[in-house]
Amino acid sequence: MSDSSSVGKLILLVLHKGSIGAAALMLLFIGINLWQHITPDHQLVIEGNDRSFLGVMVVLLLFALYLVWSIGKELKKGS
Repeated sequence: MSDSSSVGKLILLVLHKGSIGAAALMLLFIGINLWQHITPDHQLVIEGNDRSFLGVMVVLLLFALYLVWSIGKELKKGS
């Protein structure tokens, strides 16, 4: 990326910050969903569709973290 323009670097920087924000929001949604399923006697009960939702959210979180890592690596290579 050493030959790219400053606009390209700006776009990558915005995508990097946006991916960090997306990963943080997914962590928040996972935490809220888990918190909603804690019973009064402090047991975690997750059934059916909630498992699917959490599975999809974890996969999306992993993709967002991979995107953050790869864009960060590209930004470091360009400087």
